[in-house]
Amino acid sequence: MLKIFRIISLFAAMAVASSSFSATVVGPEVGQKAPEFSINNLDGKPVTLQDLTSKGHVMLIFWSTRCPFCHALIPNFREIDQKYRGKGLTLAALNVGLEKQAEVEAYVLEYGLDYLVLNEDAKKEQLAEKYLLVGTPTIQVISPDGMVLYQGHFLPKDLEGLLKPGP
Repeated sequence: MLKIFRIISLFAAMAVASSSFSATVVGPEVGQKAPEFSINNLDGKPVTLQDLTSKGHVMLIFWSTRCPFCHALIPNFREIDQKYRGKGLTLAALNVGLEKQAEVEAYVLEYGLDYLVLNEDAKKEQLAEKYLLVGTPTIQVISPDGMVLYQGHFLPKDLEGLLKPGP
């Protein structure tokens, strides 16, 4: 029953967030250190935030296969991944939905997600709590030093600017 309540709460939060551009986003704020995590990729190999940031900037996408907003953004995520892969930005989609591994794998295959997808059923709730997620998608851009540069439910308007080295 608690899981059903959480699903309803997530959709309600997204409805509020999508209806107002001034919606409050909770979680690590811009300028704060992003919480470390270790989540398996679809091959069962652990991936940490530190692994990702050691290669440059990271765009974390907290998503669910059942999220229509997440699904609608797939072409945008593909475009970002193709444009920046190997150029200092890693796109990492962390599944935090209630679906199990097999459903996530089937979704990735059906929709041709060729960017990094992370899913570990036993750690989803812990990850959602650690990042104080209120809905999907939640997008964060993390700098190589682990600092949050962007946090929101929409794609950053100036991704190019976020990826430039600071002063």
